[in-house]
Amino acid sequence: MADLEFERRTNPWLFDSSGNLTDEAKKQFPDLAAAAAGTPAPVTLPPTGGGPSVKANPGLIRQAGTNAAALRESVRTECGQPAEHVTGAVAALAGWNLSTALNTAWSVWSGQAHTLGEAVGTIGPVQQSGWTGPSSESAADALTRARDQIRAAFEEASAIARTLRDAHDEFVAARKDLRTAVQNATELGLTVDARGNVHWPPATDPADRRDADYARAQQTNAQASAQEIGKALDRATEADSAAALALAMDTGNDTKSFNSTPLGSVADAEAKQAAQILSLGSAASDTQLAQLQALLQHHSGDPRFASAFYGGQDPGTFLASYGALAQSGDFADSPARKAAVQGIQEGLGLTLATATDPGQQPHLPGDWADRLRRAGSRHIQIAPGAAYDSSPYGYQILGNILRHGDYDAAFLKPIAEHVTQLTQENPARWDAVATRGGAPFQDFWFTGTPDDKGNYHGFNPMGSVLDALGHSPDAATKFFTDPPTTYWPDGSVKGTGGTNTYLALLTETGERSLLRDVSYPLGPNNGKAGPLQVEALGHALEAAATGRAYDDETGPLPPHSKEMAKAMQQAVGRFGGPDASALLYDEGSLFGGLQESLGKMAGAYMGDVQTALAPPSSELPINGEIAHFVKDDVQRLLVTLGHNPEGYAAVATAQQAYTTAAINDVLLHASDHGDLTAAALTAAAPGGTVAGLLSNGMVDEVFKQGKDNDEQYTSAIANTREWAGSIWGATIPWQVTHEQK
Repeated sequence: MADLEFERRTNPWLFDSSGNLTDEAKKQFPDLAAAAAGTPAPVTLPPTGGGPSVKANPGLIRQAGTNAAALRESVRTECGQPAEHVTGAVAALAGWNLSTALNTAWSVWSGQAHTLGEAVGTIGPVQQSGWTGPSSESAADALTRARDQIRAAFEEASAIARTLRDAHDEFVAARKDLRTAVQNATELGLTVDARGNVHWPPATDPADRRDADYARAQQTNAQASAQEIGKALDRATEADSAAALALAMDTGNDTKSFNSTPLGSVADAEAKQAAQILSLGSAASDTQLAQLQALLQHHSGDPRFASAFYGGQDPGTFLASYGALAQSGDFADSPARKAAVQGIQEGLGLTLATATDPGQQPHLPGDWADRLRRAGSRHIQIAPGAAYDSSPYGYQILGNILRHGDYDAAFLKPIAEHVTQLTQENPARWDAVATRGGAPFQDFWFTGTPDDKGNYHGFNPMGSVLDALGHSPDAATKFFTDPPTTYWPDGSVKGTGGTNTYLALLTETGERSLLRDVSYPLGPNNGKAGPLQVEALGHALEAAATGRAYDDETGPLPPHSKEMAKAMQQAVGRFGGPDASALLYDEGSLFGGLQESLGKMAGAYMGDVQTALAPPSSELPINGEIAHFVKDDVQRLLVTLGHNPEGYAAVATAQQAYTTAAINDVLLHASDHGDLTAAALTAAAPGGTVAGLLSNGMVDEVFKQGKDNDEQYTSAIANTREWAGSIWGATIPWQVTHEQK
């Protein structure tokens, strides 16, 4: 039976806009017409291993035999057409890897095309035999080979076309980058010679000649320009190498058969190249690490590269390779290697976010994430001969990678839930890599993050997962509000449904805290929440409630959904309850590191906060769905936040912006209000209440700590300009709505 789907791809002109064969095509190609109608084809081939019998329509077979010779010549002609272009391209690319690769690819392609022509030609004589005897036995194989080779030729030609198109795009982009770099250098008064060296003019003014800063400034400009020129040239060189590799893999080296599984593009070639370097682990040289960093940096947002890079690696193998790579070397003695590993770590995270985004095409299949969770729950032996139970867990290796990127909820939420449940079952499970001496603790650079004293923390992957949620607002909101999914230890789904208690679990104050951590140098561990883990929890809560990544200072604050408002209600209820001060401020409090994030959250919900404090009849503008707060909780939270300069500044700035917008709205629509003064006072009153509660905490703190603390408040307020703009931007929709009314 003819393959109609293949024909649609190769010969779209045979079909109408609805995807059906045209009447003319049916007349010209009866086999296609038969396939479309579901009637027997002119020739029915036996299934593999099914014997030599062939059923044939004699009339159509005679026609096929007559046309076979013409078809053979057509194949040779069509497949040979690129020859006139290849010679010129090879000459034009002299000196580049792509020149040799293109010449080789053409040589292989020519042999493959010749073989295909011969295969098609063997079909003709079969009709002379009347489809009997030995000829009938070989006919099926001949037809099958020809069909498969035509299909493979299409795939190979398409792959070559994609490779050359990608290379062209990269060369054009590199040329644009180069021209921009040279133009920028020229505008600075610099000159660029034919070899790409950058020069600055000698000083002509006597003052400049005596001024050492003149030469330093010119040298700085020249170095920056040279760097930009170098990046453009590196981009072209990288594209050249990748295209050469892709072409070689597109055609293969078999001159008798077309390649049915070509690589397909520069992105695929570079993904393979990147994966090969990563697989070297600790054996990768500094130069190779720099190359891997550049590949990830350039292609982290390309779904073809991302899905090919990760899809070609088993998750467990990937974690072992990266663990060995990141742990290798003494970073203090190799700044370049440390910088490369940092860049690779970020690039891996951004690339993983792209590869696992179902909105991108292509993207990784769901079972890849399932296998990643399985690998995350197991020890990964990254050092040769290392004991299994003292090797780091996969999630510990994955942790710092996840700190980079905005992940889709379908990928990140299951990981976050799985890590949370594993930690709940045994909060000390992540300590093994430190306490059992599997390898030098400080060398596991991929696992921890240093504090301001140089001590390493972050061996509990809860912190990195929470930071990942802090960059992935939708996943964060779902993590704190959706009914939970329960996982088996290996990451497979156990069940769904029930009450979401993750915030309560993460804020327990006992000695089995899910946020406990170990640090290096090793010291006593009381099992309570660690400061960096608490800060990460604040990041996740902030993203969940505001719909914006915690470190996004300039992006808009989106209207609150019901789920976002629910997350905010949970936070206010937990940290504004009777034990608010004990949790956030008192001596020995464990969650003081949340105050800056809670301040931003309260600021983003200023309309809801003021509504909770205003008289019941008040109607204040809200950004999206309302969050229903308990008045006493809001009051306690605001007083507590007043003790923290950053928390105070975030709320105070938001209150001023919101109240200003409310008063401005009254003044712009004076005719809507009988008594303008009373209306303005009414609009300002809830803001005054907020300011008073904050001031209670702030005055108490300054009185206790003195003048230096007062300066901290002043400095914190001065650093909130972008935050004020975000709050003002969030008021625009309801101001516009009022205007329209």
